[in-house]
Amino acid sequence: MPFFNIDDSKIYYEVHGSGQPVLMIAGMASDSKSWQFILSQMSKQYQLILFDNRGCGRTETVKSTYDLKDMARDGIALLDFLEYDKVHLIGHSMGGMIAQEMTLMQAERIQKLVLASSSPKLSQKADDILRDLYEKWEDGFDMAEWFRIMFQWLFTREALTNKKFMDAAIIFALAYPYPQSLEGFKGQVEAITRFDAVDRIHRIKNETLILSGGQDILIPPQESRELLNIGGKTTFRIIADAAHSVHAEHPGEFADAVIKFLS
Repeated sequence: MPFFNIDDSKIYYEVHGSGQPVLMIAGMASDSKSWQFILSQMSKQYQLILFDNRGCGRTETVKSTYDLKDMARDGIALLDFLEYDKVHLIGHSMGGMIAQEMTLMQAERIQKLVLASSSPKLSQKADDILRDLYEKWEDGFDMAEWFRIMFQWLFTREALTNKKFMDAAIIFALAYPYPQSLEGFKGQVEAITRFDAVDRIHRIKNETLILSGGQDILIPPQESRELLNIGGKTTFRIIADAAHSVHAEHPGEFADAVIKFLS
């Protein structure tokens, strides 16, 4: 399995397809596997670089305390390790926040930027949701029920009422061979709740596509619209029938929108 080392961390990564390079950053409590729904379609036209963020998947880190700037530096270090001078950058949710930090650090290395189900700062409501999930896990909550609660914030009502879909999603989450640890979840919660780029995103001049699920209740469209304050050309698009996991519920529409924007 491919890894690279940065300071105190051993970062897992994957490369798929060929073409212009695209770095893809997963959201909180997700790793590189979260892109599986669009991997096949997008890897036909682009070389996709995926990695597991600190606190999840196969990535190992000694430090339990870090922030999104540290995670952004991981992404930059991966580009250095693989010798990419410039890439397109896609981030989902927390991954979109990490992408903002990466672009603020090294804008010259980012061609086009895609921010999905993201915002320049987590709302107090979302902060409370994540902390409640952590406390339930810490208190020994049944993990099948824990995932069922978490999925309420990620998927549409239509998906949540589809018993076959929900049962399959929970079975997959419980059987996943690289599960996130409680410490990993806590580290990511603390990192994302400290993030605030509201007064900095005007410095981003890169052309940006902002995608939002019309039924997203974790980071609703009005919060994603705050990204329109980015200083470069921005395009805002709502995928009406999607919730927070927009690329999972509507992979075709998501990939089509991204490919059209990048090309």
